[in-house]
Amino acid sequence: MRIRKAILAVAAIASMASIAPASAYTINDNRCDTVNTMRASSVSFPVGSSFRSALGVVRSRFYDNPSMQYFNQSYDDTSVSLDNGQNEVWFSSSSTRSTTYWWFNFWHTCIDEADVVFTTLDPWTTSMTKTTIYAYGGTRRPFQTTAIHEYGHAAGIGHEDDYYNVMGTDYTFVTTNGTTARSYVGEETSNALVAVYGRASPAVMEDVSVTLFRWTGRSGEYSTHGFGKMRNSAAVELGWTTYSGQRRYNVSRGQAVQVEFTFENNGETSKTVNVGYYISTDSTIATTDRLIATRSLTLTRDHPTQDRRAITLPTTNLTSGVTYYLGVIVDYTNAVPEIVEGNNAAYHIIRVN
Repeated sequence: MRIRKAILAVAAIASMASIAPASAYTINDNRCDTVNTMRASSVSFPVGSSFRSALGVVRSRFYDNPSMQYFNQSYDDTSVSLDNGQNEVWFSSSSTRSTTYWWFNFWHTCIDEADVVFTTLDPWTTSMTKTTIYAYGGTRRPFQTTAIHEYGHAAGIGHEDDYYNVMGTDYTFVTTNGTTARSYVGEETSNALVAVYGRASPAVMEDVSVTLFRWTGRSGEYSTHGFGKMRNSAAVELGWTTYSGQRRYNVSRGQAVQVEFTFENNGETSKTVNVGYYISTDSTIATTDRLIATRSLTLTRDHPTQDRRAITLPTTNLTSGVTYYLGVIVDYTNAVPEIVEGNNAAYHIIRVN
């Protein structure tokens, strides 16, 4: 007799157990195999479809976790259904919420099938342009972040509400440098995967990242996320207006401010990294921009580090009325051999009085 359990992407479900108070992730059950092939419907993900391409990106993002658990992705499955012995992915108009269904082996010792069904009712986008997606005030739900969330369920990971993580509110779980956001698995889920399936071997997979977003609270079983803030020296948030989908803070030359970012260690081992803070005239933060402060930061592989740092803005070469970008680069000296380099920068927007 096979047993089914469903996990919803946007609604709470009972019977989830946390495996350890010190580890914020939740584990529902483990997969019978560490490598599983997700078979995409030929109707939902046809040749040439942007959703097909996005699913390929999701598979790549999930592969970049430091555990033994990952997915292969195949396409053009002409007959998808629940409980047919295959891991499958499709869209359905009969589903009101995106859902992952688990099927257990005869002895109920592990998951031997996971089917991911995306609802057609959400306003999906395969674009990761920041002002298009929910996280930056856009009107579309990014398919990539929700698909990573669901693939997390397919790997046996449950919802989470204690820290900033993709198994919480997935559509506000992104890193952004420039005008394009990036989806990813993140530290919390990577930590859960390593706890259940062990570290990747023989390859060593290291990755650090930074984002403007942070944990802000809970909604049911889900963590909620919002922008990190800029504050004055008394820790009061600075005045701001909306600009390019986020807060643009009003600052003065030479002002002492506090900047908030969230740092993550998505790799296998703890790392002490060099962090640089920059002023840029555009939203793509690079080491060629104006370096205004440095520090070192130790990132253990357990849960994200929500950080507030005091910085003094330059007194020269900042023009009144001009918009700048106060950015950060983690591992700006490129000392850590990372599997991903595209998630190392983030930024606040400022306007000089």
